[in-house]
Amino acid sequence: MKLNFAFIRRGVGRRIFGLFVACALLPVCALAVLSLRQVAESTRNESRVLLRHTSKNAAMAIHQVLLMLQIELKAQASSVTGVPSRPGRGERQALSESMQERLTAVTMFNRGKARNIFGAPCPLPQLTATAKEHLALGKMLMFLQAAGTGPSRIFIATSLDKNPDETLLVGEVNGSYLWEVVGYTLPPGISICILDPAGKALFTSVAPVPAFIERVKAELTKSTIGGFEARQDNRSYLVSYWQLFLESSFCAEPLTVVTSQSAHDAYLSFGKFARTFYLVASLTLLVVIFISSRQIRRNLLPLTILKEGAEKISQGDFDHKVTINSDDEFARLADSFNEMSDHLKMHFYILTETSLIVRKVLSGHNNEEIVEAVLTNLHTIIPCDWICVSLMHPMIKDMTVNFSSRCTPAGPEAIKQSVTVLKSQETSMLHKNGESLEVAAGGKPFSAFLAPIAAEGARDTFLVPVFFKKSLYAILTLGYRQKPEHVREDLLRARQIADQIAIALENVRLIEELNNLNLGTIRALANAVDAKSPWTSGHSLRVTNIALNIGRELGLSATELESLHRGGLFHDIGKIGVPESILDKPGKLTDEEFATIRKHPEIGVEILNPIEAYHKLIPIVLQHHEWFNGKGYPNGLAGDAISPLARILAVADVYDALISDRPYRQGWEFGRVLSYLEESSGTQFDPVVIQAVLRMSNRGTLESSPLLYQETA
Repeated sequence: MKLNFAFIRRGVGRRIFGLFVACALLPVCALAVLSLRQVAESTRNESRVLLRHTSKNAAMAIHQVLLMLQIELKAQASSVTGVPSRPGRGERQALSESMQERLTAVTMFNRGKARNIFGAPCPLPQLTATAKEHLALGKMLMFLQAAGTGPSRIFIATSLDKNPDETLLVGEVNGSYLWEVVGYTLPPGISICILDPAGKALFTSVAPVPAFIERVKAELTKSTIGGFEARQDNRSYLVSYWQLFLESSFCAEPLTVVTSQSAHDAYLSFGKFARTFYLVASLTLLVVIFISSRQIRRNLLPLTILKEGAEKISQGDFDHKVTINSDDEFARLADSFNEMSDHLKMHFYILTETSLIVRKVLSGHNNEEIVEAVLTNLHTIIPCDWICVSLMHPMIKDMTVNFSSRCTPAGPEAIKQSVTVLKSQETSMLHKNGESLEVAAGGKPFSAFLAPIAAEGARDTFLVPVFFKKSLYAILTLGYRQKPEHVREDLLRARQIADQIAIALENVRLIEELNNLNLGTIRALANAVDAKSPWTSGHSLRVTNIALNIGRELGLSATELESLHRGGLFHDIGKIGVPESILDKPGKLTDEEFATIRKHPEIGVEILNPIEAYHKLIPIVLQHHEWFNGKGYPNGLAGDAISPLARILAVADVYDALISDRPYRQGWEFGRVLSYLEESSGTQFDPVVIQAVLRMSNRGTLESSPLLYQETA
């Protein structure tokens, strides 16, 4: 069957394939490494042991041949004892036939006189006291004689009458025979080299003599038996040496037997094993690849379907369903995947709606907007039947102002309002159960508090206290006809919204305090300006009230009224730079004094300009003395070039100046002031503003204090 590796293009397929292969490779490779290491070590040890035994066997063979020659030479010694100085043909024939294969020559020395038995004459050995004693014991003497550049000649000698000085029989060992016997001890592929006591090769099975012989000489100084690895001609060799001691048997210095074998030949069996092992491992890997590829292709289709489903969900398509008809774990996984998709859809919807509610709550400018945002939107994330937000009264302890709404499939019903005073025990329960508190509607605790929704059918309720810095700000109540199965999730979402309600209520409180502080500061500055002269005391506040009444008559927005309010209080702040002597002068002002007075709008601008929050008030302060026809000051602006709020404040300023007493005149009557304003419409004043003043018709309406606006601000 042809293998198909198209699945390798997919990440999941590569991972599963890698897992299959790794599961096969790891144990196989571990077994291979362990086995190969053990076999290699065993083969190496066996090769070294074989070389050591070969060296020993070759040394023992040399020793046995020498011993055998000693016995034969002694046996033949009797046939030549007492023979004439020139032996006959029969004597030589008898001696040569028995030893001609082992000895190449035999010479007998009688009192120093040599008589050659056969072959080339043999040299007389140098007989030391030790050698004479050795021969006298009936043992054989072995000695070497150098032969030029060739290997040394080997000789053996024995005494015929236990007196070496009288009669001595010397024979030359046949090297070919000796090395042939040694060769019988060598296994195939093993080379041998025999070294004399001087380290010169007596015999070697390979030519030339290997270079590692020099290392053998060095190793002999450390140990008489050993082995090592060496390299020669880019080949690795195993080397073993064994020193043959001849002192006791032949009164001679030791010979060294060196055996060697190439590492390739030594590890030949290991190489065959390794090749077989590699073949088995490769076949195992191929079988694993074949099986894994079939299984992966079989299982990859469901994974591909699941992957496409996950991509759909990541794109926000939570309605996409996956279908797998494999009747195995993949099918069950598909069912779980679809359930997860439904849960994600629900949670995504809840998160979106929660974020929307949080934004609406935090963007509320007052408590009413916060309450409305909760009551009209909370039912989208919490499937309860009633929602109630109770605000703690800021002035009356434990009093709550309750806003409740019933949730229906069509949406929340109209908001109902009630007032309740909590008992101290109930307040304590809320503090002890800071996360949530389950209360049965109609029960004794919180009976009055829950009465409005209990009367409509609520049975199970959950109270979620809204704290900020341990202060109880509000209570969020969820009402149910029947306690839901997953109420814990509802309470978690309610807790999340309650925390945001706490922040929003605190923000509203802080903003109100900041506005009151800001407004108080402005009033303090206005009073400071008005206090420079007893004649202008309260002028700024009166002008502000009149301007606000005119602005409401003209239908200004709350933002515009707020700017008009603050601009009115600040409009004469520049008079701080005007001397009191000019402000309180009872007579007519000189041109120079009037020029000083005319600078107060610009001085006011210089005072406000460093304060960025008051920049929108600068046009009111700067232009409130501009005339509609362009003959005012300081810039001679006309018509629509003048700020609309400055046009309103100009009318209010002149009105209060005319109707109030001044050091140089008495205040005018209300009717006379209105007549002046009407006469100046279109010249000094904006006609639209003058018409609004005339519509107000009476002094009380025009000068009344706008308390409602001040509380709101």
